[in-house]
Amino acid sequence: MTSHPPIPATMAAVHLTGHGGPEKLVYRTDVKVPAPAAGEVLVKVSACGMNNTDVWVRQGAYGTEEDAAAVSTWRRQGNTLVFPRIQGTDTVGTIAAVGDGVSADRIGERVMVDFSIYNRDDDSLADIDYMGHGRDGGYAEYQTLPAENAHIVDTDMSDVELATFCCAYLTGEQMLERAALKAGERVLVTGASGGVGSGIVQLARARGAIPYAIVGKGKEQAVLDIGAERVITRGVAGLPAAVT
Repeated sequence: MTSHPPIPATMAAVHLTGHGGPEKLVYRTDVKVPAPAAGEVLVKVSACGMNNTDVWVRQGAYGTEEDAAAVSTWRRQGNTLVFPRIQGTDTVGTIAAVGDGVSADRIGERVMVDFSIYNRDDDSLADIDYMGHGRDGGYAEYQTLPAENAHIVDTDMSDVELATFCCAYLTGEQMLERAALKAGERVLVTGASGGVGSGIVQLARARGAIPYAIVGKGKEQAVLDIGAERVITRGVAGLPAAVT
């Protein structure tokens, strides 16, 4: 029988204590380790990326329809952000425990977390929330989440590298789904050297489509190396002619 490391009672975590500056982030070492509910797993976090959403939610920078400068969080209607909250979306780690209804065989799996909280049974994204906002995320040693959101990864890439993927690539994938990009079609990707843009270049290739990329000066070769058919340096004169 395979033995697994014991799970401690408390852990280190970063609590978001309210809207404001970095002083609203409080590092603690006495946070209770969460227990997985039925259908959930407990992940021992090894890496977690930081996104602009984390910063903007901390700042309350989303505004309202009536006042763009008003303090408001990411989910304006039916706000699910409560303080203290553990932020962190792009989590990678190892399953340390499982809740009722989840096979114990999953303990020990190396996983990447889909941070989305799906509130509908259909494909609509109109009512989603995310871990780090509607429930605690990965700025901690342990995190609980639905078992179906923990996806096995088998790669030589490090956990730190994998923790840069999910938010950017999920955004890019949703964009390509909305555009209904098909094999053989061409797509022009602006900002192609950024996280979302570089993800779209690779996801387009995975579909059999042909990505053309607009990038800043000096980044051309890096984007060609990940699959761009051709790159156009941003700021060149005659952009329409350059992309035809």
